[in-house]
Amino acid sequence: MKLLVVTATVTEIKPLLLSLGQSKAKEFSMNTVHYHHVDIDILITGAGLMHTAYFMGKSLANNTYNLALQLGIAGSFRKDLLPGMAVHVVEEVVADFGAEDKENFLDAIELHLLTPDQFPYHAGKLLNKTPDSAYGVSALKKVKGISVNKVHGYQYSIDKIISKYDPDIESMEGAAFFYACLMEHVPCLQIRAISNYIEDRNKDRWKIPLAIDNLNKIALKIIHHLI
Repeated sequence: MKLLVVTATVTEIKPLLLSLGQSKAKEFSMNTVHYHHVDIDILITGAGLMHTAYFMGKSLANNTYNLALQLGIAGSFRKDLLPGMAVHVVEEVVADFGAEDKENFLDAIELHLLTPDQFPYHAGKLLNKTPDSAYGVSALKKVKGISVNKVHGYQYSIDKIISKYDPDIESMEGAAFFYACLMEHVPCLQIRAISNYIEDRNKDRWKIPLAIDNLNKIALKIIHHLI
């Protein structure tokens, strides 16, 4: 069994790294560990779609994996997705790839830069249909994600993005991860924990340590299912 664990920052998976005996990992690097009967490549891409796309492409070109697992924190558009809650992302859209048209935003589909049903897209969305029952995460709530280069923190733009995409959560890497895995036919899971509500930016309300703690508990559970 060979597993690829992908994250943007060391901070997000530090408890897992320590559990796997990896104390010197750093951004923009690949670290390999043998844990029981599982060979684990830990890829720390740095934040953002561009960095994730590059390092995912490089890793999948040179390795074959039974599963790719992306771990990270995320902001929630929904009040019923509470800070600290772990979720299973099954849909992604890049929500800032397009053009402004006065007060409106035209995405890549509307600009005819993408064909909505050309593989790996389905109606312009990246859908992950990897069965989750074998990995111990079937109880996690399945959510729709958007990926952006600029996270939302102003109510006017938040309302606009909700109206256009009706997303559950937001990250800066998810779509790049899905695209690479779908193109290379690699089974994958994207697990995130909610660190904050998406609202007028207020870091005092963020619960990053709680989110990281819960995220890493789920991550270790998944790895134990593979042993």
